[in-house]
Amino acid sequence: MSSSAIHHVIAFLTRPLLASFAPTSVASAQLILNATLLPTPTATFSLTSTATPPPAIHAASIGAGIPWTAWFSALGGRRDLLLFYGPGYLKVRVGDSQVIDVWTGEHQGSIIPISQMKSAPLLQQSTGARLRAMLLSARVRNMRRAEQEAKAEGPMRIPTLLGDSESDDLSSDSKSDSGSDYSSASSKFTTYSTDSLTSSGSPPTTPAKSGCVALPPAAPAIGTYSAFKTRHRVPVDRSKKDLTSYLYQGGVTRVMTGGVMLGPRPAAHVVRFTRS
Repeated sequence: MSSSAIHHVIAFLTRPLLASFAPTSVASAQLILNATLLPTPTATFSLTSTATPPPAIHAASIGAGIPWTAWFSALGGRRDLLLFYGPGYLKVRVGDSQVIDVWTGEHQGSIIPISQMKSAPLLQQSTGARLRAMLLSARVRNMRRAEQEAKAEGPMRIPTLLGDSESDDLSSDSKSDSGSDYSSASSKFTTYSTDSLTSSGSPPTTPAKSGCVALPPAAPAIGTYSAFKTRHRVPVDRSKKDLTSYLYQGGVTRVMTGGVMLGPRPAAHVVRFTRS
């Protein structure tokens, strides 16, 4: 009974489209509706021109290439439409009016003669057509899910590249650093030998015959010598030659003792002899 109700729902939704759209488009919509409504034996649809229809009808609209606004206008509608079905019944309410029985399992409705509709093409659908309709409905659901996820996610932040001035500064710094490193490296690797007196970076030259290298004479330390010269010499009395013996374990040592006079040397007395 539920499959019969679904067939009547499909006929109710697609019959008004035959006057405005090609039969192939209407047949595609019927196939998609049949594939998407079969898993739900009971449902209630609220249809308006300003809101997106339920997923089953929305998938049929996209798959058949029929805009929903034109579809809703073909249903006769300037007012909202409430459609609910189940095993053995199909009922519709237009706007605020009373509920109308479109189809029941015991007898057909008197308002819309659904029995006159040709539903034979729906019963003779092939398995491949049903599979295509199911795939299309799954694609529509995936599209809607992707849109919802995209809305939920925040905006992506893309890192900005460096400006021209900043890149020039970085390149100049790197060049200066590399130049300084090269100069320091070259200075470190420059060595001298006593044999050739040539650096490792310069071309080879003829080695010197002698192993000795003549160096310029060093300048005399004038300041040190003058400072030493200006010091006063300490006078030592060399006339005393007394030896003092010191005993210690293992032998005897003798030390010459004598007085050390501090201060300048006393003036010598000069004796002059005169002839009488």
